[in-house]
Amino acid sequence: MFVDSTPFIIALVVTFCILICVTIWNNINAPPPPKKALPIEPGPSRTREILARFSEFYTNLNPEGEMIFDTGILPDPKQHIVHALYVGFDESEDEDERSAIERGLRAIVTFQERVGEEPLIRNVSETEKILGEITPNSNNETQHNVQQIDLEDDEEFNKIAILRDQELELHFQHLKIEIGEE
Repeated sequence: MFVDSTPFIIALVVTFCILICVTIWNNINAPPPPKKALPIEPGPSRTREILARFSEFYTNLNPEGEMIFDTGILPDPKQHIVHALYVGFDESEDEDERSAIERGLRAIVTFQERVGEEPLIRNVSETEKILGEITPNSNNETQHNVQQIDLEDDEEFNKIAILRDQELELHFQHLKIEIGEE
């Protein structure tokens, strides 16, 4: 068929050499094989980690008086923390642990959505408002404007406080905790 087979043999050798070079190149640049997963070390469960982070966060937050914060500042998603509190309550062995979980529930409901960067604070108690109305002030116009702003802030606080209280009641009903005063 071929008179001279030399070009055919040279083409086969060159092709074979190129394939060998490509194979070597691919082996050198291949990603390392996946490693085995490290064995799970005994330690605190994920639930306890979430509760510890939330406890440390809330302690460092140091809320004073009645305050409502935005959920965006929490160290973990609010639902994860609530779930961890539920699991912690189910796993609690004594009354001290249960009362700690109850305090945690009271703390987590102070975080509500759409509050904003600045926490809502109950500025003036009802008694102080009544005393302010009774006490005469020489600058009535300024006092009226300040009271109007306070009333708007209190109105917003009260709306979200109702949601907070309903959420706390729901959690307590779910865990069959008697609702009592703080």
